[in-house]
Amino acid sequence: MSNPSTPRVCIVTGAGRRIAQGIAEAFAGQGDAVSVIDLMQERANETAKSICDAGGKAIAIAADLGDEGQVQRAVASTIEAFGHVDVLINAAGGYGKAFRATHETPVEEWDLVFDSNLKGTFLFAKAVLPHMMAQNSGCIVNFSSNAGRQTSPLLGASYTAVKAGVIGFTRHLSQEYGRYGIRVNTIAPGPVNGDRVDELMGGREKTEALIQQIPLGRLAEPEDISDAVIFLASDKAVS
Repeated sequence: MSNPSTPRVCIVTGAGRRIAQGIAEAFAGQGDAVSVIDLMQERANETAKSICDAGGKAIAIAADLGDEGQVQRAVASTIEAFGHVDVLINAAGGYGKAFRATHETPVEEWDLVFDSNLKGTFLFAKAVLPHMMAQNSGCIVNFSSNAGRQTSPLLGASYTAVKAGVIGFTRHLSQEYGRYGIRVNTIAPGPVNGDRVDELMGGREKTEALIQQIPLGRLAEPEDISDAVIFLASDKAVS
C-alpha cells in the first residue's frame, strides 16, 4: 500500500492489543499519526511506544467506550495533539462467555457487549462527525462480524445482535453523512487466527474442526484484516 499524499490523523479504538494494534501500526507505518485508544492505559501505552520507537507518531489514551464523557475527551485530546481527525476505526468490542445459551445470558453481560460494541461505535462516531463535517471530509470504518450477517453459536445472541446493529448503524451513517464527504464502511470478519479463537473454542483440536468448515481451509490472519481497513480508509476505495 502506497503512502497517502498527505499524512492523516487516525483514531483506532481497542488498539492496545490484537487486531486493532496491528491496524494502528499499519496506519503509522504509512506516515499517519495515530491516536491509540484502549480501555487499559498500559495497553495503549505499549502500542503507542511501539509506533514511536519505529519512527511513527502516536499518543495513548485510555477510555471506556460506553462513557460519553471519556469518549469526548479522547477525541478532544486527539485534536489537541494533532490538530484534526481524518479517520476513525471503531475496532474495539467485547463479548460474553462462549457458547452461552440465550435464556442463560445475564443482563449485565448483554449490556457489556452492547456498550463495548454498538454504543462505543455510536459515541466515537458522534464525537468525530462534527469535526469531519467542518472539514468536509473523513472516513469511518466500523467493525462488525460475520455473526452480524448470520449468527454466532460461539459468542451467542448478544454478539449476533450487536454486530447486526453495527451493520445497520454503518448503513445509516453512510447515507446521512455522505454529502459532507464522509465515507462510512463496515467490515465483517470471521474467526481470526490467534490464541483467542483456541481459548473460545476450547482447544486447538476444536479450532481445527472449525477450520474444516471454512472454504479456504484456514482462519483469517490479522494482516488480512488490517489490509482491508487500510484500503477502505484510502483514496483507492473511491477511485
